[in-house]
Amino acid sequence: MLAASAKKLSLKSKSVRAGQIELNYELRLKGDETGFVSGLSELPGVGSAVLVSYNGDYLS
Repeated sequence: MLAASAKKLSLKSKSVRAGQIELNYELRLKGDETGFVSGLSELPGVGSAVLVSYNGDYLS
């Protein structure tokens, strides 16, 4: 599902604590379709799925 929506997909971090696992991926979308986030959040064992946009600029 996720790999089909992305041009690039790479795992950036993984945290494990008290029976929970948090994964952070960097991905570049093939287009503007972001509906896969809803599909991810409906998977068994997934508590939440968040899509964050980053354009390369940080605010000071």
